[in-house]
Amino acid sequence: MSKFSIIALIGVGTIATAFVYPQVPADARLRKPKACVDPLPIAQRVELKLKADKKEMENDKPVFKPIAEKSSVKPGDIIKYTVIAKNNGRCPLKNLILKQPIPRGTNYLKDSASTIDGAELLFSIDGGKTFSAQPKIGTEPAPPSAYNYLRWKFSGWMSTKKEFQTSYKLQVK
Repeated sequence: MSKFSIIALIGVGTIATAFVYPQVPADARLRKPKACVDPLPIAQRVELKLKADKKEMENDKPVFKPIAEKSSVKPGDIIKYTVIAKNNGRCPLKNLILKQPIPRGTNYLKDSASTIDGAELLFSIDGGKTFSAQPKIGTEPAPPSAYNYLRWKFSGWMSTKKEFQTSYKLQVK
């Protein structure tokens, strides 16, 4: 066999492989599960509930009671927000981000946000444009009263029907 024939056979083998190989599903080649397609928009796949409770004293002990529809709050009151998120979609969700604004007229209470397994808790002082575990004003750490958004950034998958809950506290100015 001449050198030309060997090169030609190698070339033919490569072309044949190129045509046959793509016919195998990509997911099978990579040994990954097939992609899940959920026709619902993300707003319908993730169910979010927000609950607000006000700190009150009962028998000299602090308790949090649901804020009634027509109740009011006054300066100094502490409000505990609880966020409940559930994946109601047909597919797992990847890299979910939960972002909560801190309402005007309130201050975030330092270290009051609960952490969630698999999520990084971050804060913003610029209206939610950027987030950091410890925001800075210049070179100094920003005080918690400067925070105006909280964000939980998940690094993995949230399986279907999975639910998580987190909370944080604010003080009325």
